[in-house]
Amino acid sequence: MSKKKSNLGYCALTGSYGKFVKCHILPQAFTRPAVKGEALYQSSKGSGERRRWSSWYDQNLVTREGEDFLSEIDDAAIKLLRRHQLVWSGWTVFRPHFEKMALTLPDHGYRKVKIAEVSKLIRFALSIAWRASASSLPDIAEAKLGAEEEERLREFVLGEPIVGASPFPISLTQLSTVGMTHNQSPGIDEKRIVDLEGSNDQFVKIMRIYLDGLILHVHLSQLPQEHVASNPLFLGSTDHALITSVTYEASFQYENMLHVMRECYPSLIEAG
Repeated sequence: MSKKKSNLGYCALTGSYGKFVKCHILPQAFTRPAVKGEALYQSSKGSGERRRWSSWYDQNLVTREGEDFLSEIDDAAIKLLRRHQLVWSGWTVFRPHFEKMALTLPDHGYRKVKIAEVSKLIRFALSIAWRASASSLPDIAEAKLGAEEEERLREFVLGEPIVGASPFPISLTQLSTVGMTHNQSPGIDEKRIVDLEGSNDQFVKIMRIYLDGLILHVHLSQLPQEHVASNPLFLGSTDHALITSVTYEASFQYENMLHVMRECYPSLIEAG
């Protein structure tokens, strides 16, 4: 007679011992399928599609105490993101206006948004970065951070005050046209910081997080203070946020979606 697997353990967030509860890596409010009740389809890295009925969640990460911290952070951020139309699900009656970056860059633009209680969005981004790194799910393996980075993020999730842009500056990019509803797991990437006054461009490590038409870059490498201070590209550096934009059709998201479809349905792509 087989023994039922124990669902008890130590919460990765609070350290308390208790029963584990389901913990979504990305808020379920931003990861629903386009049609209610439909399955979510996921690439299995060249072995066809995999169907899911909920986005990525870890059943062995946090106890109820830890999930309450995360739920409070998510609830506050979801309201702000929709109120300021930073996600597609916030585009109800009117869509946000994006200024054109330049005549030669018709697909690229920007918005200036004054966000009250911006620290709530910063803490939200840091909490997702922590969840993704702390999770043992194979689907989130590309978001693993070092022990010191993960521990520092955990401290902010638990409530350490966020001053200015925080040690992990957050920048936002919106998709300015609505595309296919889809999810993408967080992952570590490299970002180029262009030196406009010389040729000393810098490459920094980021965690890239996508949800509902919004891309968040959590900067993990130490950035020069002069680059972050009073720079509206980073949340919390000024009293408003400068949010860059790109059309869905010209975005990495669209390109990545085609790649995933090619993995799942190679014959369909070749026929098309």
